[in-house]
Amino acid sequence: MKLNEFSAWLNELLSPQLFHDYCNNGLCVEASDEVTKVITGVSFRDRLIEAAVEEGADCIIVHHPNGFWKNEDRVLTGKFGERMRRLMKLGISLYGYHLPLDGHRGIGNNALIAKAMGLSNIQGFMQEGDASVGIIGEWESPATQVEFLESANIAFPMGVQNQFLFGSDSIKKVAICSGSGASGIEEAMNLGCDAFVTGEIKESVPILVEEAGFNLISAGHHRSEVFGVRALAQKINEELRIPAKFIDVDNPI
Repeated sequence: MKLNEFSAWLNELLSPQLFHDYCNNGLCVEASDEVTKVITGVSFRDRLIEAAVEEGADCIIVHHPNGFWKNEDRVLTGKFGERMRRLMKLGISLYGYHLPLDGHRGIGNNALIAKAMGLSNIQGFMQEGDASVGIIGEWESPATQVEFLESANIAFPMGVQNQFLFGSDSIKKVAICSGSGASGIEEAMNLGCDAFVTGEIKESVPILVEEAGFNLISAGHHRSEVFGVRALAQKINEELRIPAKFIDVDNPI
């Protein structure tokens, strides 16, 4: 498939123009005119490039386009320059999709976490531009704190890293925002949620939820964001018939 056609398909699917984001969304490195095999991963790193070489891929899609965040100068020196030279030499193009792969209602991290936890009646929250990033879902019948943890351990096979169960033992409405999504806690509380699910938390978060009497679990930044890139690889396989594979280079943070 032509690279420009692949770019158009991705942008139509993920609608990056709707999100006010902190990085480039879309094509970051154009190293070839064609896409014949794709790998996806959470973060752009050396080990993902090595995996692309092993798989014979000419395209990488990541959730975290490290080196292309808006606070980075992107001067082609040091490790960043080394990676760019390597991609160009190998003919491997690079895409990054950040918030669009958090907030997508079909293959986004948060929607898929909600699905894995058995939540329904899905709505969005945490507006970033013209689209929401977080997801709020409900169970038909309230769950206990123990059942809430059990559903999270099903969604996250590596388990829950932190649990702060200071709220009600009757949990029906759950807010979800993967990665460093805990900035949405107070909004979730104001929307009547009983619990919050995220990836990575700051030191102040346990204090906030304890003093507010609220339930929160965190599963790790990386481990809460494998869902979108994994589903995107499957969608590329099924809809475009381009071989695509999710590579999980784990990061416990």
